[in-house]
This record gives sequence, structure tokens and C-alpha cells, in this order.
Amino acid sequence: MISLDYAFHHLESVFGIIVGRPGALDRMDISAEGFWRSFSAIVVALPALFFIWVITATTNVAAAPGSSLAALVATEAILALVGWLLPVAVFAVILKPLGLGHRFAHLIIVRNWANAFFSYVMAALFVPYLVLPQGHAILGLLGIVLLVAVLVAAVRLMRAALDCSPPTAIAFVAAELIISVGLALYVAPGVGGSG
Repeated sequence: MISLDYAFHHLESVFGIIVGRPGALDRMDISAEGFWRSFSAIVVALPALFFIWVITATTNVAAAPGSSLAALVATEAILALVGWLLPVAVFAVILKPLGLGHRFAHLIIVRNWANAFFSYVMAALFVPYLVLPQGHAILGLLGIVLLVAVLVAAVRLMRAALDCSPPTAIAFVAAELIISVGLALYVAPGVGGSG
């Protein structure tokens, strides 16, 4: 198991890449051991993810009273886990034919720690949903600002991890977004159930 110092170091490195700090990627553990250790980011992210799942599920239960809160939280958890791991398999298949196979470890390590970083950012931004009425104008604005900020950060992280051009980074981020949205739409019809 990794130490807190190790986790904080990599979360800080992710932030450094996002803000363009020189050498931020080089400070990460880009090794075979670092590759496998980076999946510990899932555990690091769990408190923030669980908070988000519960808030989201509670909102959905309020909108559909017949739904089961436990089932919705479980579905959110499954979606998050599959959404985290499925692109790893996709990248393993497509990077080599694109001549980027040598950047696979960089990409997965950066992506794993970035997912943990974004989990806490999103959890913090979910707090207004607890204190403001649903449908409040500021919530919609906050959602748009968050989406744009995350997409810009994701492109910067992808570009650093793959050492590629902005269009290539944008294409990879778009592909991952399509996979995530497609997965959510596929699972969504079966969500809930009677409580």
C-alpha cells in the first residue's frame, strides 16, 4: 500500500502539469512499480467518490421516489469503476498502432492520479448542491464552468502524458468522454428499481 506522502506527491504533480509547472511530469514515479501503484489512486479517491455518489443518488431518488438509494449508489460505483478501468484496456490496444506505445505507462499513471485529483475537486464543488435549492441559477453556471475547466485540464494532462500535439490530446480526451457517456447511457435505463 502507498503512503500518504506518495499520494500527495502525485496529486501535487498532477496539479503542476495542469498549471504548466516545468518538470511536473518528471517528478512522478514513471516505472513498472509506479504503474501498478498508480491504481491505488482509486482507493485514495474513494471518500470523495462516495460523497459524490450519495449526493447524486439522493437527488435521483427525490426525482423518482420509487428508486432504491442503495441500488443507485451501487450503480454510481460500478459506473465509476468501469469508467476508470475500461479506457485503460482501450489505450493498451490503440496506442501501439498509433506509435504511442512507449507512452502507455505515462498516460495511465497520469490518468489514475488525475482521476483522484478531479474526484476531490468535484466533491468540493458538490457542496453548493447541499445548501442551494435545486435549479438555482448558480448551480447551472457552476456546472458549465466546471465542465470547461476539467476538459481544459484533461487536454493538458493528456498532452503531457503522451507528449503529443494539442489536436491529438483533444482527440484522446474526446474519445474517452464518448466512452464514458456511452457507458452511462447504456447503464442508465437499468438504474434504480423499486425499493
